[in-house]
Amino acid sequence: MTTTSTTLSNLRPVGGPMLPSDRPRTVYRANTEPVRPQAYPPDLAAVIDLRRDDEADALRHPLADTAAYRAVPLFDPTSPVESAADVVELEDQYIDWLERHRSGIAAALRVIASTEGDVLVCCSAGKDRTGIISALLARHWGASDECVGTDYAASAAGLVDRFAAERAVSDDPAATARAQRCVPETMTTVIAHVERRWGSVDTYLRWLGLTADEIGAL
Repeated sequence: MTTTSTTLSNLRPVGGPMLPSDRPRTVYRANTEPVRPQAYPPDLAAVIDLRRDDEADALRHPLADTAAYRAVPLFDPTSPVESAADVVELEDQYIDWLERHRSGIAAALRVIASTEGDVLVCCSAGKDRTGIISALLARHWGASDECVGTDYAASAAGLVDRFAAERAVSDDPAATARAQRCVPETMTTVIAHVERRWGSVDTYLRWLGLTADEIGAL
């Protein structure tokens, strides 16, 4: 597919305008679609692609040939399923991912921690896998529940056309509607679970195996 667009439909800084911008670098979040490289922020030090290998092969990332690009699949390839069969709602799937795909989450966060300069985190839609990494980062930075939820839900506006196209060809409209759900409560529920289960996001990061230096570097 020819890359012609110079605009990404779901690109923004993690945390959005509600999060104070006093950090030494910006971490951006985005979807992946066929666009020109100029659609991305300039001078990215790392581009973290959370998609599976088959997704990356089907749609090559526009920055795949740059030195900044890193393929860091969030879904653990050793897991036979992406989430448990009895997990239906999005927030329950995300909560399942926190443990099932902890190796991928840790790997993505380690790349961010080890990078000096601006970073882009992306997946297919920029909502689910990217949403997990973004919410953990924002909460680690001190974002409020409102900020975490608003940042997650902001993907809805950028994905209107994508969601409409998915619904048009869906054989299971109910499942498609669940997968497309993009409201603040989804991600605030996930962060609340993290803080009940582990006590804090930082304690969860330590449980993942990140060192104190890595957590500090985030």
